[in-house]
Amino acid sequence: MRYIAIRALMALLLFMTLAAWSMGSAVGGSPDEGFVLTSIWCGKTGETPFCRQDPENPNAVIVPTMVREPYACYNEPGQAYSAGCQESIRYTEGPPGKYNTEDLYPDRYFDITRSFVGADVEESVVKIRLFNSFIAAVMILSSLSLDRKRDLDWLITLLAVLAPVTTFFISSVNTSSWLLIGAIGFVIAFSSVIRNRRKIFMLIPASAITIFSYWLANSSRHESKYILLFLAATAIYYEFLHTNLRPRRIALLVIGPILIFMYVLLKYVQKVHGDLNIFDNQIFETYETFTLTTNDLLLSNFIDLPKFIMGFFGGWGLGWFELELTQIVYLFSLQAFVLLAVFIFQKSRNIHRTIFVACFTIMCIAILYSNQQAKSEIGNVIQPRYFLPFFLGILLLGALNKTVRYPISIVISVAILATISNSISLRDTIRRYTTGQDVFSTKSLNSPREWWWNFGPQPETVWIVGSLAFAALFALIIYERQNEVISIPKSSTAEISD
Repeated sequence: MRYIAIRALMALLLFMTLAAWSMGSAVGGSPDEGFVLTSIWCGKTGETPFCRQDPENPNAVIVPTMVREPYACYNEPGQAYSAGCQESIRYTEGPPGKYNTEDLYPDRYFDITRSFVGADVEESVVKIRLFNSFIAAVMILSSLSLDRKRDLDWLITLLAVLAPVTTFFISSVNTSSWLLIGAIGFVIAFSSVIRNRRKIFMLIPASAITIFSYWLANSSRHESKYILLFLAATAIYYEFLHTNLRPRRIALLVIGPILIFMYVLLKYVQKVHGDLNIFDNQIFETYETFTLTTNDLLLSNFIDLPKFIMGFFGGWGLGWFELELTQIVYLFSLQAFVLLAVFIFQKSRNIHRTIFVACFTIMCIAILYSNQQAKSEIGNVIQPRYFLPFFLGILLLGALNKTVRYPISIVISVAILATISNSISLRDTIRRYTTGQDVFSTKSLNSPREWWWNFGPQPETVWIVGSLAFAALFALIIYERQNEVISIPKSSTAEISD
């Protein structure tokens, strides 16, 4: 009972953190939110209580401006402008716009979240965000509870890189929310299925969460199936690839599936962005209208690859990537990741180190190829959020298969770094929409204030709750780990047994 109560408290603290992020940005804060909201509001037919079809265009619909273009009034003028301008479009009807008629996304995400739609656009958006945050908190702690020996280390690994990018997207209305939640739950639950395949009482709940996670991710984005396939194959390799295999056999077993996966990924990218032979030195115009050769673009993207990786930690900013974060945010988040990644690498078996490095290498190759295929330099078309599920899954699987627990020194260091990163990034985000970023971040969020929701707590309260809840979650983890160390004999605390 104590275990259940503590994990329920952890889920509550995680939900409070995500709930603060849910209220931290105005309507339209996440990329493509106008299209997503229009698709939620209008359904498959375009004829719902708060949406109607354009009589002159059967593929367009008419919805409130706050649904169609909620970001235009503050995004286009620049980051110094707050979301206070939305007051002027609150009751206006926007121009006809497109919605999900071409099956760009699965309909299920839109159909389910439509149940939260009402006459008040802002209130409806916050309800959807809180719903996604609730699913995330329940899913993450439920899946972690399947493995009591590793759940705290897994949670530490996740929290270390959760803020600011993952928290921002999970607690948004963006379709990436369900993909991220599903990928995290799938990796943890599927690994538990493999490890507990002979224990029926563990296999059944682990299988149920695995299936639900798969369903959740595939209900939001079409590429989810490829991402989960890669992560499932990686989990199987971690479990069944033995250390006593000869190097040649290991190479064949690793390279074979890698080539198959890369082929499937490349065909999917070609389907989305069209054919481009990256091995011929062609001349073409990029999306930025620069004339480049294929080789020039590849070299430029290879040099800028670290810039793309920094996007996982907030280096690109948030929102439409015009929301600049204080540099300490992504530097601290990156440092927390490096601390854990180095420890995972050092404390893993040789075969698992090979898999860990190979997975990150595959991810980097896929990033380069996707940008080449889109004829885009890194920093433009292909966003880090598309590869964020890969990144989180690879890191979580590496954490699962390390041979020892994180020492308390690393846990405390990561807790401090991640807590500061979460707090500052949440404040930067709220500041962006309440006053614009022309007002210094140390000023009160409550005054001066140009925008805020017409319901709920004040912005300063939201920031304090989100910061303290995240810090309390880490404090509870450290407290629980210390209790476990005291209750377990010293001889068994270092090694993690199966």
